[in-house]
Amino acid sequence: MNQEDKKIQEERLEDSAADRREAKRIWLVTGTGAAVVLLIAAAAVLWGLLRPEEEIPAQASVWEGTMTEVSAMDVMCEPSGIAAMADGSLLVTDTYGKLVWRVQNGVSTVYAGGGTVEDPYGEPVGGYNDADPEGSYFKNPWAIAPFLDGYAVTDTDNNAVRLIQKDSIQTINGSTQEDLMMTDMGVAYDHPTGLASDEEGNLYIADTLQNAVRKITPEGLVTTFADNLSDPMGLCWKDRALYAAETGANRIVKIEEGTVSVVAGCGTDGMENGAADQASFSMPQGVAVGDDGTVYVADTGNSAIRRIRDGEVTTLVERDVEDLGSFAPVSPVGLLVQGKQLYICDNFSRKVFSVSLE
Repeated sequence: MNQEDKKIQEERLEDSAADRREAKRIWLVTGTGAAVVLLIAAAAVLWGLLRPEEEIPAQASVWEGTMTEVSAMDVMCEPSGIAAMADGSLLVTDTYGKLVWRVQNGVSTVYAGGGTVEDPYGEPVGGYNDADPEGSYFKNPWAIAPFLDGYAVTDTDNNAVRLIQKDSIQTINGSTQEDLMMTDMGVAYDHPTGLASDEEGNLYIADTLQNAVRKITPEGLVTTFADNLSDPMGLCWKDRALYAAETGANRIVKIEEGTVSVVAGCGTDGMENGAADQASFSMPQGVAVGDDGTVYVADTGNSAIRRIRDGEVTTLVERDVEDLGSFAPVSPVGLLVQGKQLYICDNFSRKVFSVSLE
């Protein structure tokens, strides 16, 4: 390839990356507006519905391994958040169907949420109703995490945190002694997204547009765990510390004993590997931590999964923007590490990937 051709290719890649970053910025501000409808339509044309499980070599990646598409859903689905159940099955939130799915042995069934009327494009509009699991409605179920005797779900467009229990779904109405926004239902959130829970039963909520992380005790007391962040989204609790994807600042932070420290990211929008304090991300929205301390990042704006280990950032999986058929995430969001497997929710291409970490 001569210098001129190389320059044209680099410009094309940069334009494509810029388009993806702008699309995610629109999504963050408008939620399920017209921009998301366009993304859904494009995904339907390019990627179709979720296919049965298959194993294919990872493409366009600096890492040599395999990726497996674990979902076998034969429905329209946009996976966003993911959590593991005690029996090994997965719970996956669906921002398209406004449902929570249970995925076990390659079979997906509705775990929570009822069907609602559809908009002119055929997408369920969702709603807000606390009832039994089949009669309750979500507007935009984003993340899911264990809490009390069930699972908490951030219902982003309803600015609420819901609790799925065996026989009911209800809104978690927290109280507080702080000067926080309140409604008749308790503490108010503004675009809640990421969730995580700790060993003591506390729940952590990314209060994204209030630039804070809230903590809810099992008794329902809400406190501010961290503030002055920039659009925090994905959360992960590991070894008595909370990891957060600080989406607006393009970095990953660690919150421990009231102190916020930067794990990786210089703050610049980009995709540079290398030393953690010099590496760059583009609107990361998900984070997970392995038992060995390795941090995995859903680098959403870059269509990539990044890895932070021993102070260095590398790319685990990266999509080839020139190859529409490449088998890799387009818009990774929720992440989950289970043993030697990393699960990836790709909200755009409607897939749940599994990457072997061995």
